[in-house]
Order: sequence, then C-alpha cells, then structure tokens
Amino acid sequence: MSEIAEAVESLEALLGLPKGFYSKLHQEDDWSFIIKLSALFEAASTEAIASKLQHPEISSALSSLDQAHPRHGKIALMLKLGIISPEQKTFLVKLAELRNKLVHNISEVAFDFENYLSSLEKGQQNALAKILGHGVNPTFKIQGVSLNRTDFTIENPKIATWVTANEILACLHSEIAHGVDMQEITRLGISVIENITRHLSQIHNA
Repeated sequence: MSEIAEAVESLEALLGLPKGFYSKLHQEDDWSFIIKLSALFEAASTEAIASKLQHPEISSALSSLDQAHPRHGKIALMLKLGIISPEQKTFLVKLAELRNKLVHNISEVAFDFENYLSSLEKGQQNALAKILGHGVNPTFKIQGVSLNRTDFTIENPKIATWVTANEILACLHSEIAHGVDMQEITRLGISVIENITRHLSQIHNA
C-alpha cells in the first residue's frame, strides 16, 4: 500500500468512515461520487482547520461554515492557514461548485461526468481538465499507450478527479496528524512545567 493510500485509510478511520470507503468511491454513479466526495472533503476540512489551530473542540462550530465561500469558507481559511496550496484550493472550489449544481436540482441525479465535459467548449474542457486532473502526471503510459493529463481527464473525469482528490486528502490527513502531535507535545510540555513548578515549590517550603 502506498503512503497516500495509507494516509487516506487513516483519515477514513479518524472520520468514522468504513475502511475502504475512498477506494470504492469511484465505483459509485457520477452523481453519488460528487456528492459523497464533497461531503468527505467538508468533514476533512473541518478537522484539518481545528488541528491547525490546535483546538479540536471547535470542530462542531467549524462544521457549520460554508465550504466554498470566497472569503469566509473553509477552503479560503485552509488556504490562509497554509493547509492547502492555491492549486488544491481551486480544485476544492470547483468540486463544491459541481456539488451545488447537482444537489440543488433533482434532475441532475442522472449526471454523467463524461457527457458534462463533452458539452463544454474546448477551452472550457481544457481549463476544467487542468483543475480536476491536477494530481495526474502530465504524461504517462497505460499498457504501452502514451497519454497526457488533459486528454485523459476529459475522457475519464471521474478517475482523474479521484486521483487528484486522493492526493489532497492525504495532505489534509498529514495536517491533522501533525496537529495531534503538536497537541501531545504541548500537553507534555505543560506537564513538565507543572512538575518542575511543584518541585520548586516543595523546595521553597521545606
């Protein structure tokens, strides 16, 4: 198992999701894939921000924030805190936009990712492929066939989105894990200081 896969699996456990949730996500229909992936990022974003601020107790308050508000949303906050890169921010905003497009119109339940990209003008296709396929290698081979990121993403948008999201989720898990480590270091530091203070007090009172 790769480090990224291990990180995402650990994130699943942290969020209370069944093991293998993410690895099976791309098998969902396109509508469910976008909705569930967006929900996963909303939950992971909340935990990442709380860990970055080293205040896990504010998770419930953070969860009520809009995910993609340009100024006050969780994505904007993560960018400001250095949790995600500008490219990752752009991906998450686009995912949130797609989610809103699907969830607010019941007729979108039959959403087809490939057809959606095919309906766009060439320039729009390329721009969206650059965002959704950010985590895909610029050029690569599958069974000896040379492929490039743009064409692959346009023809396989769900897989490309899944690959890119996989990388970002691993980054969010890393931030969460670091925050937990820092909380433990802080706790140990406070404990040491309390012990030293107690010892000095005993010496002073002796």
